[in-house]
Amino acid sequence: MGDFNAHPGELFETELLNFCNEQHWSCADYIKLGRCSGTFTFISDVCGGKRWLDHCIVTEAALGTVCDVEVYDDVYWSDHFPLVMHINLGVMTTNTIVRCQEWVRDPVIWGTRTVEQMDHYYQLCTESLSVINVPFEVSRCGNSICCNEEHRQAIDILYSNIISVIRKAAICSGKPGKGTRRKRGVPGWNRYVRDAHREARQAFINWKFYGQPRYGPLFVNMRQKSKFFEQKLKYCQNNAEQIKLNILSAEHKGKNFIKFWNLAKKLSPKPSVPVSVNSLSDPKDIADLFKNHFKIDPVLQSRVRSDCPGSAKSGVPVHFSTEEIKHVINSMTRGKSPGHDSLSIEHFQCAGPQLLRVLTLLYNLCVQHSYLPSALMRTIVVPIVKNKNGDLSNKDNYRPISLATIAAKVLDGILERRICKYFKCHDAQFGFQPGLSTETAIMALKKTVRYYTDRSTPVHAAFLDLSRAFDLVDYKILWSKMRRLAVPDELVNLFKYWYDHQINQVKWSGSFSEEYTLACGVRQGGLSSPALFSMYVDDLIEGLSSTGIGCSIHGTIVNSISYADDMVLLSPSISALRRLLKMCEEYAESHGLRYNVKKSEVMMFHSNNTKLRYMPALCIYGTPLNRVSRFKYLGHIVSEDLSDDSDIERERRALSVRYNVLAHRFAGSCGLGTRSGHTTLFAYNIIMGLACCLGSLDSVAYQRCLQQRG
Repeated sequence: MGDFNAHPGELFETELLNFCNEQHWSCADYIKLGRCSGTFTFISDVCGGKRWLDHCIVTEAALGTVCDVEVYDDVYWSDHFPLVMHINLGVMTTNTIVRCQEWVRDPVIWGTRTVEQMDHYYQLCTESLSVINVPFEVSRCGNSICCNEEHRQAIDILYSNIISVIRKAAICSGKPGKGTRRKRGVPGWNRYVRDAHREARQAFINWKFYGQPRYGPLFVNMRQKSKFFEQKLKYCQNNAEQIKLNILSAEHKGKNFIKFWNLAKKLSPKPSVPVSVNSLSDPKDIADLFKNHFKIDPVLQSRVRSDCPGSAKSGVPVHFSTEEIKHVINSMTRGKSPGHDSLSIEHFQCAGPQLLRVLTLLYNLCVQHSYLPSALMRTIVVPIVKNKNGDLSNKDNYRPISLATIAAKVLDGILERRICKYFKCHDAQFGFQPGLSTETAIMALKKTVRYYTDRSTPVHAAFLDLSRAFDLVDYKILWSKMRRLAVPDELVNLFKYWYDHQINQVKWSGSFSEEYTLACGVRQGGLSSPALFSMYVDDLIEGLSSTGIGCSIHGTIVNSISYADDMVLLSPSISALRRLLKMCEEYAESHGLRYNVKKSEVMMFHSNNTKLRYMPALCIYGTPLNRVSRFKYLGHIVSEDLSDDSDIERERRALSVRYNVLAHRFAGSCGLGTRSGHTTLFAYNIIMGLACCLGSLDSVAYQRCLQQRG
């Protein structure tokens, strides 16, 4: 709530409403009182004009608690009338607040280590890893269908020894220097305890200097000062909350409002997790809720027809080299969250060459036996908020992120490099391709449409949305496609074992859900998952291009543009677009996928000379698709006239917010006479000038700001 200076029908009201629409917020007083109701919260003393400047902005979750809004026009506290909201807090579920567990740092976590600690870690890893090996008969076994339990136990022991050595070396090399949390200070220390602590410390030093006598004035003085200090400290610890409130009251009374609000925020910090999710408050119940939400029901795959072509065997055995593993380890980004074993890529990059030797041995044994240790495949799934301004108590506002072990990530990176040698995406697939981005796909879309509209030919487009496409990949079809592309059987069998035996657990506020496995879908966050998904849908893109219908430029068919699971179909005729939609529908049905009819929409790009109004209905699964005049595709707003006004307006509002924040933050730091002062003043003037050009600050205010700055 506050004075937004946004009167209905004026410029800043449009800014406010657009901002609310982007953030999925609502203006509660508009909804309850009516925008055209003639409500006003301010009367000008000069001209007597009535204006509605005060508003209340709420989230979608909080809107249901607002019962009524009214304005008290008989109260004269200031030149604004009070805006009063009636809120029913009874609709909120009363649950016990989920408190975060005490933060305990795992000494295995890498953090920030000194050069001496890393050298010590290197030496420990080199000495311990150099003696690790496996029995000779296991290393010589090359049977990919070997089910010898002794061989599998040897692989488990090898992996366990490698991880154990790295963990012990990380602990023995010393605790990280940074990343640990500072201890919280005692409230009221400076006011009640500091002087007593100084006197007690000085008395202790004097007593120790004179030989620590057991009687006499020095001993008595030391005991009295220490006892007085302990009393003060105990008082502060027992009355911490009251002392905080007293300090807060003193700051408010002294009109130190900046410090007052900083202290107020510390008194009521935001919890790291919401109080409840879907009316559940117990962390274990919430974790199980997300497990059922993220897990795909195998019944959804009952309609899949696994009748793809058979295998294509490779006679060349698969072998991973040390250089290949070294390249993957060095190319991985640091600072990522560790898996359940607390190991990250920094542990592998600093362990020395002996780690490369034992990892090469481990991965080659795994691919030779089509087997992986269960500890390597264990994955922690963490729910991440999609929209921070949305309803945090709704499970649909969360997406899963998987934290795999670092050994699994390295192996996944090697497999991704190998399968990419046998598969190349179609040119119409812009997702997961080096050198390509969403901007490249948007440029291809606009260039293709512009080619037709410049020649007075409209283009019909269908923006299709696959529902949970990555989670609905059918494994039987995927393995068949990999064998058809001549991917070696050793790699296919290793993927099969991995997907059939991976164990997942959802973690929420320190609690874990029940274990579950993958029934379908590529692994979330896996390095090879993008390549596997592209392989899964590439036949659709190839089939659409081979039809020869739809848009084409100089003989090149451009009837589809894809970015991962987002696809747009382009055609100058309705009949051709219907054929393309039919092909997509049949392919999705045969591969266990499903298009979201509610999120799929159609649009007609009209030419410069003519603007056609009528467009025949286009259907998926017998349901007509909604026609729109603009559509947000890959983060860009595409309009039927290919205008960039909407995108520019959105970026302009975002820039205006940042300019005003910077201008407010550095308003008092433009001191002249120093190099930093001149730099800040120069930046301040640039910000104000740009804000004026963008319309977020009027020129009169800009001139006034310049005058205030001298």
